[in-house]
Amino acid sequence: MKFIHCADVHLDTPLQGLAEYPGAPTKEIRNATRRAFEKVLDAAVSEDVDFLIIAGDLYDTGLKSFESALFFNKQMTRLADAGIDVYLIYGNHDAASRLIKQLRPPRNVHIFRATEPHTLLNEELQVAIHGQSFSTPAVTEDLAVNYPAPVPGFFNVGVLHTNLAGMSDHANYAPCSLHTLKSKGYQYWALGHVHNRHILCADPYIVYPGNIQGRHGKEQGEKSCELVTVADAGMVSIMPISTSVVPWMEVHIDTSNCQISDEIYDQVRTTLGGLVLQAKDRVTAVRLKLFGATDAHAELNRDPDQVRNEIISIANECGNGQLWIERVKVATAPLFDRKSLINRDDPLGEIARTVAALRSQPEALADLASIQELSKKLPADTAEGAEPIELGTGTLISALEEAEDLLLARLVALEPQ
Repeated sequence: MKFIHCADVHLDTPLQGLAEYPGAPTKEIRNATRRAFEKVLDAAVSEDVDFLIIAGDLYDTGLKSFESALFFNKQMTRLADAGIDVYLIYGNHDAASRLIKQLRPPRNVHIFRATEPHTLLNEELQVAIHGQSFSTPAVTEDLAVNYPAPVPGFFNVGVLHTNLAGMSDHANYAPCSLHTLKSKGYQYWALGHVHNRHILCADPYIVYPGNIQGRHGKEQGEKSCELVTVADAGMVSIMPISTSVVPWMEVHIDTSNCQISDEIYDQVRTTLGGLVLQAKDRVTAVRLKLFGATDAHAELNRDPDQVRNEIISIANECGNGQLWIERVKVATAPLFDRKSLINRDDPLGEIARTVAALRSQPEALADLASIQELSKKLPADTAEGAEPIELGTGTLISALEEAEDLLLARLVALEPQ
């Protein structure tokens, strides 16, 4: 017996942070989640699996139009023609209360209800699949504790959208413990909600496959679904199948050996050329960071927009449309001796001493009246999403250091040589 376990499809979600510019491959990016889901189905058909499990968050923000549901149903008929059943639970993003524009799914799609956990039996395969959908987006109780007992003589699979204890990077929905899952006596747990692949246990297998397509710069690298094979003797083996359509990559380039910007751009060209070879004919979203102490620091920081567009131009030159520059961060440092600056009796020395004092007393930063007022004016939704704005001490110290580097570099550049 074989089945595929996927989760967090987030069908039709827009990829975040990808600003448009001339020549950008917008069509590929706009359709990335659909194409990634099609790759899951391609694998299901080519591997001749017996069924597919979708462990929550099939849709991104509920169903506010029929377009996504029509696409899903059309894809499900493709599996029906191949004799493949689908078992689906809804998670926090597509909870029952958020499915405004629903369509009846094809008969090969079996959806777990949200009122209570229950079991669906496949008598031919001798498989029992247990699950429960979310009724509302914010389910805070432990759903797993009420999952049914395993069916004797069957291969038991639990399907659960959950934040397992210790997965602190994710919202704490339907929290449960590893002990609870292991004690249920199932042979496989198909989890969803966490967007990176995790094999939490191999006896029984308790698996987060991760999402099938990265949606922003923090969801990097290859994304996948899980191919699960069960031998006649009951032995279970798993294998990830790549589904990324637009993989996200973060690239750090050390500029410390570069004296002028042209040398830095040559290094960027070499690095991006290497990414093209890894892309496997796919568009790759790139988040690029320049770091290190360099004589070119002042030039780079004088006009960050110029730097970004230079790098976009290089990407277009060597990428043939396969590289999408999502972000360029200039985090270089100037080549000067801070210790000697602190001892100087001039404006440069005063700036260096002021910043050093603030760095040694971070609470002084947090007490700045202007920062407090700014915090009150930020919209509530800025604290959510992939990269929330947090005006905490760490953020303020980082901003202070960036401002110091930029200010001192510009003032040093004005000094007579």
